[in-house]
Amino acid sequence: MDNKFTKAALVTALASVSGLAQAASFQLLEQSPAHMGKAFAGTGSDITDASTVFFNPAGMTKLDRLTLTGGLNVVATDAEFHDHDSSFSGGNGSTKENGYIPNAYLVAPLSDSFAVGFGLSAPFGLASRFDEQWAGRYSATDSELEVVNLNVTAAWAVNDMISLGLGVNYQTIEATLENQFDSTLGVAPDPSTDSSAKIKGDDDDYVLDASILFTPSESTSIGFVWREGGEFTLDGDASFDLNAACSPGAGYPLPTGITTGTGCFGALTALEGGINASVKLPDTYTLSFSQALSPSWKIHADIAQTEWSSIKNIAVVTDGGAPVDALNLQYDDTMRYALGTTIGRDGHLQWRFGVALDETPQDNPEYVSPRIPDADRTWLAAGVHWPLAEHISFDFSYAHLFVDDAQLEEEGTSAIGAPTRLAGEFDATVDIFAAQVNWRF
Repeated sequence: MDNKFTKAALVTALASVSGLAQAASFQLLEQSPAHMGKAFAGTGSDITDASTVFFNPAGMTKLDRLTLTGGLNVVATDAEFHDHDSSFSGGNGSTKENGYIPNAYLVAPLSDSFAVGFGLSAPFGLASRFDEQWAGRYSATDSELEVVNLNVTAAWAVNDMISLGLGVNYQTIEATLENQFDSTLGVAPDPSTDSSAKIKGDDDDYVLDASILFTPSESTSIGFVWREGGEFTLDGDASFDLNAACSPGAGYPLPTGITTGTGCFGALTALEGGINASVKLPDTYTLSFSQALSPSWKIHADIAQTEWSSIKNIAVVTDGGAPVDALNLQYDDTMRYALGTTIGRDGHLQWRFGVALDETPQDNPEYVSPRIPDADRTWLAAGVHWPLAEHISFDFSYAHLFVDDAQLEEEGTSAIGAPTRLAGEFDATVDIFAAQVNWRF
């Protein structure tokens, strides 16, 4: 199949992915509405539907018939920026997004000990949109990232206690970064004279995942999963919408003998055209545990590490190597801890509850980016499993995220050498609503 056609089809299938990322930085956990009811505790050990294709492919051997799962997650985010005497006018800003994250999985048992699976998901993504007048407009207005993942997985039950899984994932990435540019080069910044900058790029990659499911008894299961992060070189272009103040002869005189408009026009037109940026997305490691305390009560836990330290500085350069933009994130590795419970017998109505702590990879105000106003967050979640008939069931979940305030203090220098400062804090609220349907054929 033509690679460009495959890529276009995948992006179209998940084109509705948007909203601020709800795990650390721009990682998306919303790959299963059922697991969300437990705040994503027991993701690799509680094998109940075909979403195990993503969370622990080794668990596919526990599904005894053809199983299809389809879900939709609706993420409502609201992040308010409170300005603390920044250099530029505009003051406070906000970004409010409703994101729609779909996922679909299919598991096909080929024998008692072997199964294959297929999945479509979005493991990373973000969108933040600020107006063109806020104090941080020269750092960020619109930011969007979409990573689409197509899984092909296989699982083998070595014996009654141990199953192994291996998967190949085809991933596509698309990114768009927009911000305003001061056409006066720092002499008299004002929204009315700003120009606009836009950078777009995309790429694709193949990555692996490996997993194990250990079930020493019918009441105990332990899962471990490694998922590789893609390595991308995004190719695209930089374009600029020039204000009249950014034209030869316009603006204010500079000591160099030219005007600010002449300098602005020359700088931006020199950067217009092809660009590229390299990024290595993080590997993730997840250890999961589930224990049945009685026929109608189970407890679950997850401990996960995300190797965000693979991302330090994402430099955007022209095809000739000239710097265009940069995300100086200086990320560190993070941990996620989740506890959950399931109440109710298998095959009957079940209730799920969970709590989780999700660390941010960067809380130093010097490096917090207005494109990704991230902070530690605590999840509180609840859900219900409703078996409608023998072969069909539904899952509904809700989660509220308590997000710490993200402090920002970005220091810089204008084109004429004057110091600049963007300082403040982001106050964010997040609510997630999710539903899925499961068919067992």
